[in-house]
Formats: sequence, C-alpha cells, structure tokens
Amino acid sequence: MAGLPFDGIRVADFGWVITAPLATLWLATLGAEVIKIESKTHPDVIRAGMHGGIVPGPEPTWHRCGGFNSLNYSKYSCCLDLNQEEARTIGHEIVKKSDIVIEAFTTPIAKRFGLTYEQLKEIKPDVILVSCSSLGKTGPLQNVTGFGPANQAFAGLPSMTGYEGGTPMSMGGTWPDYICGVIMGYLAVSALYHRAKTGEGMHIDFSMAEAVMNMVPGQLLDFQMNGRVAVPMGNSDKTAVPHEVYPCLGEDKWVAIAVHDEVQWHAFCTASGHSEWLTDSRFATFEARMNNRKELDALVASWTATKTASEITETLQNVGVPAFPSVDSEELVNDPQLQHRSQFIELEQYEAGLRTHLGMQGVFGGFPERNYFATPIYDQDNYRVFQDLVGLSGEQIEALVAQGVIN
Repeated sequence: MAGLPFDGIRVADFGWVITAPLATLWLATLGAEVIKIESKTHPDVIRAGMHGGIVPGPEPTWHRCGGFNSLNYSKYSCCLDLNQEEARTIGHEIVKKSDIVIEAFTTPIAKRFGLTYEQLKEIKPDVILVSCSSLGKTGPLQNVTGFGPANQAFAGLPSMTGYEGGTPMSMGGTWPDYICGVIMGYLAVSALYHRAKTGEGMHIDFSMAEAVMNMVPGQLLDFQMNGRVAVPMGNSDKTAVPHEVYPCLGEDKWVAIAVHDEVQWHAFCTASGHSEWLTDSRFATFEARMNNRKELDALVASWTATKTASEITETLQNVGVPAFPSVDSEELVNDPQLQHRSQFIELEQYEAGLRTHLGMQGVFGGFPERNYFATPIYDQDNYRVFQDLVGLSGEQIEALVAQGVIN
C-alpha cells in the first residue's frame, strides 16, 4: 500500500485564524510535515479563544480552545518573535528546508517579517509561497484586513441573503473562511505539481473575497446579461417550489424540502397524503406554485408540523423528493452515517484532554489511515525544529529563549 500523498513535503506555516490553518490541516493529515511558527507576543486570536468553546482549566486558555484545536492538529509548533531580526533569520532557515510557505498577513507586515515572495525567493529560489488576504496583495485595497463576515460583504453575499423584502444579512459567523481554506490547500498542491514539472517555484496571491464571489456566478451573470440585481429571497429558490425549511414535531425541529419538477411534485403530493393539491388551480403548474408559494408553504407546514423530521425525510426520500432534517451539533456528532465514514476522531491533547474532533473529509482508497495526532501546545516542538531541523545547539536555543527571540 502506498504512503500518504504528501509524505516528504514540509510546510512552513506562518498562517493564523481559520483559512490558512485549514489549508495546512489538509496537507498535514495527508502526510506533510507542517511546522506552525507562532508567537506568544501576538498569539493567534483563535488560540486565544475567539472561536469555539474553551475547555475549563487554569489561565491562560491558549491550549484549550476548541476552535484552534480543531484546526491545528497533526502539526508541530515552534515559537519565534518575528519582530526581532534574529527570529526572522531563523524563520528563513526553516523556509530553506521547506517546500511550501503559508502566510496570512498584510503586505507591510509580511515585508517586515521577511515573508514576501521577493524576500523568500532570494533565500530559496524554488520556494512556493501561498499568501492569504481579504482582497489580495495588489491593487488600491491591498492592505484591507478582514475575515468571514467582512469577506462575505466584500463579495456581495449579504446583499442577496436574508428575508424577502428585508435588509441584507450575514450568512453566519466565519462561514467563508472554511471554504477558502479548502481552496487555498488546493492552490498549494497545484503549485507543487507545477514545480515538479518545471523546477520553478511560485507565488500564489489568494484573495478570500474573490473566492467567495465565485460562489455566486449565476447571480453575477444574471446581472451582466439581464441587468437584474440579486436580492434576498429567504429560503425561496427560482428553480424549486416548495423550497423551504418547515417546522416539525419537537422543540425547534425543522426539515428542509425542495421540489424541483413535476415528477417530484406529483410524488410529493402523493406521499404526503395530499393528492388534492395536484388538482388545485393555485398549484397546477410550476409558475402557479411559484406565484402562490406563500399559500403552499403554509399548507406544507401544516403537514410537516404533525410529524417528526426523520419521518418526513424517510417518506419523501423513498419517493425521490429531496428532504432532510435541519440537524444541530449534537445530532451531527451522533449521526450514524457520519460515524460510519469516520468523520469524527478522538485526539488527546496535553491540556484539553481526550476530545472528539471533526476529521478531514473524503474517504480515500489506496493509502493508509490519515496522519492524525493531537494539536500542539505552544513551543512544544522548539527543539525538534530549532535543533534537529535548523541545527542550533541546546545552549544557543536557551540563549535565544532568554533573549525572547524564541518565545
């Protein structure tokens, strides 16, 4: 059986928050040696507890944040204060021995830390640098900062999200960052492929807002071709009706239903026990159902409210109608389908203890179990990196710790 795809690949990870860490998490679980270069002077806001719950324990909470631990397992941690020149020199030594460099700073900060492509290419000509920012490293807004909600706004998603006739709404928290992380990982792999063919390195300037904008190509094309500006529609859809999340039996329980064509509409009415809707003039055609969707939604809701979400799902799925419960986090963790596909793994971290994590997606054939091990605590791997990789002696490391270079 073959090894993992990225065995032998080393990544110098200067990223933080969500997008960059998720990109390197994909690489790490598929075999890459990811070295997370951190700083206690300016800790990752996720490690500090910005995202995800905190496991109870003593202060500080850096090692017990669910959000950080779920994004940074299978990596190694070393600490450098990149504000100091000697730390930047050591960082460059790590880069020399790496295949990919990841950074997520504004251009002035990246330049100060010695992490621009021009600076890194001087010390490693075939370096692959993947830079992550809101709007890219060039142009009049190159120094704008932001993550999830801001990137949604830059990309126009809130303008078409929300209740019909209402104000624009965010799609929730840091949602785009996770999609962007997957894209960023893909871009890094494409650069590896390019280097394998040509021997040349590459700088990939990745804009999160541009990636999010490309998730709504239909709306952009509709404006370009027809002059129509997309507006909030609630849960409605121009290609399906009924298309809504409906209430079910139980406290705050819901089911999503989408009926796309006449075959599904006939199956839906028959399976729900409401064949009379088939002959109701208000719902006789797709256009009629769309024009009277509020009345139809009220009738569907009166049916779904008498049954559980699982009953409705089974009934409709059996006749080919898309339907599924709107599940909460507890239901996700206990879902037998996800458990069967090994979507949850248990890792024991030094301070947080044994915890369940979301594993990386996809079931791969042809290579062994993914590379899973617990999220590192701060500077856990200082000696592994600075002594074994960079070549510093124990005495040198101790002196640099005393100076705050290695912090």
